[in-house]
Amino acid sequence: MKGLTCEISLNNVEHNLNLVKKFNDEKKVIGVIKANAYGLGLEGISDFLKDKVDYLAVAELDEAKRISQDVEVLILSPLIKEEDFLIDQDNIIFTIDNEEIIDKIPEDKELKVHIYVDTGMNRMGIKPENLDKVINKINVNRPQVLVHGIYTHLHNTKNVKYTLKQISVFKKASEKYIGKIPMIHALNSSGTINDEIRNACDFTNAVRAGNILYGYEGLDKGFKKTYNYYAEIINVCEVKAGEHVGYSCVYKAKRNMKVGVLGIGNIEHIGFSRDIKHNIFYDLVKVIYNHVKYRPIIFSKNGGIRIVSKPNMNITLVDATNLDINEKLRIEISPILAESSIPKIYKYEQ
Repeated sequence: MKGLTCEISLNNVEHNLNLVKKFNDEKKVIGVIKANAYGLGLEGISDFLKDKVDYLAVAELDEAKRISQDVEVLILSPLIKEEDFLIDQDNIIFTIDNEEIIDKIPEDKELKVHIYVDTGMNRMGIKPENLDKVINKINVNRPQVLVHGIYTHLHNTKNVKYTLKQISVFKKASEKYIGKIPMIHALNSSGTINDEIRNACDFTNAVRAGNILYGYEGLDKGFKKTYNYYAEIINVCEVKAGEHVGYSCVYKAKRNMKVGVLGIGNIEHIGFSRDIKHNIFYDLVKVIYNHVKYRPIIFSKNGGIRIVSKPNMNITLVDATNLDINEKLRIEISPILAESSIPKIYKYEQ
């Protein structure tokens, strides 16, 4: 019933990737496709990126299993179990963040690992002063395991001063391995678009690109939005002036009108909010504010469309009086919040 699709411009994904490469000169690029490629479809995005980046990266092993085995995949979460090492895929690169897990690696299992260094987030990762010890333990106890990368996470790039201190700590711990370990990386999406942070990472040779690949940030730096949602009107109701529309009779038609029914609603995060009781003054101010500051989230080719009444779980009503009923309406939805089952349409023009 939904009549909802997500159209993804692979040309814009490619544009964003090229811009990442331009910002970072000759650095290798790790294309981050965790969380279902940030909502845009793991399989579709990975198939497009796999021959355009040096690695792909996911959050966990289950995501890696869904990707073609002809591309190397870095698992960013070090929260791995002993049985994870038994997977029969040789394209998997694990992240290590403690000494104990090294002893869990089968002695005959050849694989690549990256070591995650904690520079202040205090969530996961080894402490910088323990990096040498961990690398040495791998080399001695598991010589068949190749330490292919060292990285850290810049988790507070809005605070440039704080982030520069992080980078300094990471550089001190990792610089002795430059030229010895293939990939040393710290830059992420938000770090890439900050000149000062990016320049401070000149000793690294790789960058992890996620948000900026898909246009979630960096639009003021030339990165492009890559997706749009479109919905069809699935039913039309004729309403007379003075009649109520929708739940709780919160909307009364001021004129004869057509109400268009969209098969989408709260589940797609349209109009979703908890009902909170406020005083009369607050409610009055809210009504005035919403009237003056009306910001549409549904658009026809002629501009914004008003939602009629309150969207419910799977239905949204719109004023369709002057609409072409056959026109697809553009809906502002975040792919991160939207249902992953919404059909994806990938478009690429040579």
